[in-house]
Amino acid sequence: MASMMKLLAVVVGLLFLVPDTMQLPVNHPLHSVVERLTVDAGSYLGLVISTSGDESLLTNSTDYEPSLTVPYIIFAGRKFSFGTFKSKPVVHVLAGKPMANVAATVQMMIDWFPIKGIINYGSAATLSNQVIIADVVIPSQVAFTGVWRWEEYESKVKYPSLKIGEYNVPKAGANYLGHITSLKTELYEPTGSGSRTYFFDVHAEWLQLAARINFGERPTVHIGEAYRCGSSDIYVSNSAYGAFLNKKLNITVADSASAAVVATSIANGVPHIVIKGASNRPGTEYDARLSEVTKKNVLKTVSAFIGGLSGESQKANANVY
Repeated sequence: MASMMKLLAVVVGLLFLVPDTMQLPVNHPLHSVVERLTVDAGSYLGLVISTSGDESLLTNSTDYEPSLTVPYIIFAGRKFSFGTFKSKPVVHVLAGKPMANVAATVQMMIDWFPIKGIINYGSAATLSNQVIIADVVIPSQVAFTGVWRWEEYESKVKYPSLKIGEYNVPKAGANYLGHITSLKTELYEPTGSGSRTYFFDVHAEWLQLAARINFGERPTVHIGEAYRCGSSDIYVSNSAYGAFLNKKLNITVADSASAAVVATSIANGVPHIVIKGASNRPGTEYDARLSEVTKKNVLKTVSAFIGGLSGESQKANANVY
């Protein structure tokens, strides 16, 4: 009870530190707390992180310092933590699942805090022979690959379609499950909506900055128009489906968050980037050691990118892989 009263006193004290302004409505219970954070930091890089393991690596890094004023805020079930990474103010949060929650979390971050850009990072499954486990991919486009229309048997389709009969064994043939057609999704922009697309373009200026990252031999960072990330609430462990995504839609890596982060960032006109480590491959045995190496390589790449935002050297002290 005493600890609860102490915490309440801290929050109430923060509520009277600064006058009411914008970000949150003035009657919001966290309005002045957020205002205090704004006064302290100015603006933040928003880090939307895939897993608790990735988050632990961040917070245990020597480049990270937690905020002494307000270490974190929990609201609507999300924990937004504050600090600096490579001396840059950051607010980080776990992405969550499913993708509806990811989009809602990113929107909260943008609405509540003065965000100057969003970095989504974590692990993904590699679907390309060009990307090996522990490599890092910075895609130029992302797609919602779980938006389907399940066609009737023997229907004729013009769009990218998974013909289930082609995967019959011992040989391909007809199948009453028919086809699954990939559908376009709505593109929302600050000025409105109306167009539909398969692929959402990642922020071009930040991609140009990321293209300067060079670690030498390891880790290998793949970036450019050839690399795409597909996102859905479907965990891709089936190698045949992974091959379909790669062959028909040119998807390089698959995850469960990136498209939601990018689509929400575009809708709000916020700079953003996706940095994903290849931690597994559909149809192959999971390797916990390589997965940990992948997480370290991803954080190393995030560190280099953030350093590059202010012209700092992007060379790393040592290779992780």
